[in-house]
Amino acid sequence: MLSFFFKFFLMATSLSPVLLILAISQLECGQPWKGGIWLGIAFIFLSGCWALLKFVKKNARSELISIQEFERKDQEVLTFLFIYLLPFIRSGGSTFANEPITSGCVLIIIIYALVQARAFHFNPVMYLFFRYRFYAVKDRHGVSNLLISKKDLRRSGVEIKTVALARNVYLHKGNSNV
Repeated sequence: MLSFFFKFFLMATSLSPVLLILAISQLECGQPWKGGIWLGIAFIFLSGCWALLKFVKKNARSELISIQEFERKDQEVLTFLFIYLLPFIRSGGSTFANEPITSGCVLIIIIYALVQARAFHFNPVMYLFFRYRFYAVKDRHGVSNLLISKKDLRRSGVEIKTVALARNVYLHKGNSNV
């Protein structure tokens, strides 16, 4: 399972779309250096998310889970994305977009709150940029788990190779559609 640092970083990467919006806002306000900073941080988070997922798939201990039932949960990602972007709806004199220290503090608080709520796995970056899908799956014991996979689930009653990201959160490690 992931350490607190990795969970925090994975949650931080989910805010990359927010940072992209901040960058565009700063560019529109005629402050390209601020926009460039936000754009650079967003790029670091995007590439960091990709690297973290590759690292976990390669180095974490594999586990087999049996899928008896499944349901797509991608709508959760879209809800999170909407909530992240809600504070950036245009308003005159928005201090959040113009104050980098305030913006950074607010983002850290959001990240920390989401990590403590164990919501780090609903990552819109994983969905939008890396094409991962999210599934609620039940194993043979009736325990509900979250499965994150690049592959479509097509049938139940199969075992798949995964790595545990957190308690009841698994990343599909296999290459085949199931």
